[in-house]
Amino acid sequence: MARVSGFGVLGIRGAAAAGVLVAAFGAQASPYATGWLGYNPGSNPNATYADPNSALGSPTRFTGVQFNYEGAVNPFFAPFDPQDMVAISPGGSLTLSFDHNVYNRPENPFGIDFNVFGNWFYQEVGGVAVSKYGAIGGKIEVSKDGSDWRTVQVQFTDGFATLGYVDTFITDRAPAGNIPTDFTKAVDPSLNPMGKTLAQIIAGYNGSGGGTGVDIDSTGLDFIRFVRLSNPETNTGNLYLDGIAAIPTPVTASLFVIASIIAPRRRRA
Repeated sequence: MARVSGFGVLGIRGAAAAGVLVAAFGAQASPYATGWLGYNPGSNPNATYADPNSALGSPTRFTGVQFNYEGAVNPFFAPFDPQDMVAISPGGSLTLSFDHNVYNRPENPFGIDFNVFGNWFYQEVGGVAVSKYGAIGGKIEVSKDGSDWRTVQVQFTDGFATLGYVDTFITDRAPAGNIPTDFTKAVDPSLNPMGKTLAQIIAGYNGSGGGTGVDIDSTGLDFIRFVRLSNPETNTGNLYLDGIAAIPTPVTASLFVIASIIAPRRRRA
């Protein structure tokens, strides 16, 4: 996927998926970011995770292929292949673009308009989550036009660790499941994963793939097209961005789920 300078290009992996969605609702072809407009790796770049194209398309469901330590992504086993994500070190930022307007819709579940995915995860003791690892914060800004930026009220790692499959019950190196989660569905913000087993967390996600839910209502914008993720200079570690996913309207929700399931994920060499 090449860098773009406008509103983005078609980012769905797989011609069949793209054809189905374009035929169904025109240019509104992907729930995920389809382009990036600017990448500043920051003051301490990680050369292993330096490709901003890794943040395009669907978040990761299965990881570890390039390191020969494979497993299904779940809240205890985060993405870590180089093609899964891009690093943003202190002082850095990445701007992503959707190929359609993402509207502020109070009627969305919990008011959430899009999800942000990284590689933070839950550390476990005795089979239950006890802390969130890698959650160092990070600013989220949104824009209609790529020039007027508004900061939202949540930080990059405020939300929930990624879950690739509903039918995953092994915390480490699990096989790929048969029931993909929905990355375009929000998790109930009141859910507290701490003290819960993997099975309990999966039940609490209720079919969602996790992520940090973002409501753009506080910005005063009726819709956005661009999302900028920044790592403040005051942080000491890197942020790792895996992708973003718009929460669809009820009319397009089923089509977005189809795209999430059948569009091939960024593949590893």
